[in-house]
Amino acid sequence: MCGISGIAGENWDANLLYSMTKFQSHRGPDNEGHFINTNQTIGLGHTRLSIIDLTESANCPMSDNSGNITVVFNGEIYNYLELKQELTNYSFQTTGDTEVILASYIKWGEKCVEKFIGMFSFAIWDESKNMLFCSRDRLGIKPFFYHLNNNTLYFASEIKALLACNIPSKPNWKQWSTYLTTGYYDHSEDTFFEDIQTLPGGHNLIYRQNHIRIYPYWELQESTEDPDSSLGDYSEELKYLISDSIKLHMRSDVPVSVNLSGGLDSGILATLIDSLNMSRPMTTFTSAFADPNYDESTLIPKLGLKNFNHITHITNASSIPKLTDELLWFQEAPFGGIPTLAYYDLHKTIHNNANKVSMEGQGFDELFAGYKYVQPYHYADIVTEHGWDGLEKRVPSPSLSDSTKTQVRSILRNDWRPQNQDSTEHLQAKCLSKEISQLDNQFAGFNRPFTKYLDNILYQDLIHTKLPRVLRMNDKLSMASGIELRVPFLDHRIVEFAFRLPNHLKIQNGQGKFILRHMAQPSLPKTLTSQQKISVVTPQTPWLKKELKSWVLDIINSSSFKTRGLFDHKMIESTYAHFQNVEQYNSFFVWQWINTELWFQKFIDTKPLQTS
Repeated sequence: MCGISGIAGENWDANLLYSMTKFQSHRGPDNEGHFINTNQTIGLGHTRLSIIDLTESANCPMSDNSGNITVVFNGEIYNYLELKQELTNYSFQTTGDTEVILASYIKWGEKCVEKFIGMFSFAIWDESKNMLFCSRDRLGIKPFFYHLNNNTLYFASEIKALLACNIPSKPNWKQWSTYLTTGYYDHSEDTFFEDIQTLPGGHNLIYRQNHIRIYPYWELQESTEDPDSSLGDYSEELKYLISDSIKLHMRSDVPVSVNLSGGLDSGILATLIDSLNMSRPMTTFTSAFADPNYDESTLIPKLGLKNFNHITHITNASSIPKLTDELLWFQEAPFGGIPTLAYYDLHKTIHNNANKVSMEGQGFDELFAGYKYVQPYHYADIVTEHGWDGLEKRVPSPSLSDSTKTQVRSILRNDWRPQNQDSTEHLQAKCLSKEISQLDNQFAGFNRPFTKYLDNILYQDLIHTKLPRVLRMNDKLSMASGIELRVPFLDHRIVEFAFRLPNHLKIQNGQGKFILRHMAQPSLPKTLTSQQKISVVTPQTPWLKKELKSWVLDIINSSSFKTRGLFDHKMIESTYAHFQNVEQYNSFFVWQWINTELWFQKFIDTKPLQTS
């Protein structure tokens, strides 16, 4: 786990490459290295967090035995030991996974990435072909940002490394307009900075002779259901895939910990790890708040774990302004509010307890329909196939309220459409100033590669709207503390399984993740396997009303906020006053104001990384 950077082209300053690694030192505090070829057409930089093969010989940039092929690598190839058995013609000098990438590229070329099980972004310079080959893992767990200008390509794990190359720090107004009017972010190749893009997950990038080519190497596809497979068959296959992924993700030469919430998904993760014959106890880390109404850590003792030591970290309201200022620097984009800040705070505790690797149970909600709002899409599929009478017979009446039926009719009438689940468009439309509302903020619908409504909404969450922003936020907040965060449930084999699983095994009796509940029944308490999905519970709304009120007012009453031209300040004042006086209210739009203003202050007003 590391930070990678590079410059490909002609007539570039080597000092820029050194600046790039400097601004990513938090991602890899254990070692820093650089590679520049003889005619300076390529420069590669690397900061290393040592996880597998801790020796100096495993540092990057790493070249193959011939010296013609050099790689910088961020992430883990979890099946590197299995791949080594297929690479017997290569003479390995290290025991880690980085050299396996080199050997795989030599044997299979660009198709080597199809062999990898892991999370990764890497860049390989092939001197014999005068070519740069870059790749990002299938779901985009590890970041890869780039900028192309005057036939020179710049790339890095974080945007601040690109800004250190004197790339202008300008807002991407199209992206900001989309975020403020729809709530979408991390949904496309665009970033919040003009002319800085992200390589999509599951894509390769080739740079050769001043030309860039980007193409996919992995895509989810429609598959037919197996009529001979039963619930038991599918459950057994899923348990094998999850167990195998966890075993691969446990590979490390440093201790591995688990981030535990007390919910179904992290419960499955912890209990399966607990069933392994571990030589020493592992540590679990849980984020919590002092108010018991927002403390999920009370659920953890119900799991009955035997081989874990438990540490709970409390985040207080008084720490939020400082944490926000810190985290925005690392995130480089809007992020998800108090839950994200608390998770960032937790990773500081993980670091202080000398842990370099942690695992979390991210991904099952997007894969197995854990969110309540996706259920009407499944019901729309049933109506399409069996009619309304068929829906009444197959779905229990409590799940078919009038509002649910209205949602189903809307989905059918509009033939599926992307929806903003945060429901903040109407609020921001009132608050946005005339200037930004006149921008081109039309947002085209996402692609829908499947025939079923439920598959398409799950695909949207997985590829465009929900998971990408979570992965970006979690990578940045964990790496800010030098922590490698692993996500075993996003093994691409599990993802592919989920999209060939019959949808009635995802949703039954008004509950999502049906097959997971069935699979986990023998090992988890019934209260956990039967309970409805619980959203992440945090005190964000009450804190923004009370404990953090003065902080919010300082931001929205600042001269920079008033004169920035993004919001109608009088409408902001009245909307926030109304927010103070209602019993239940969505606070996402307030967090948008905070995110937006503080981002502009940090990256546009001060331009801290411009060196000339």
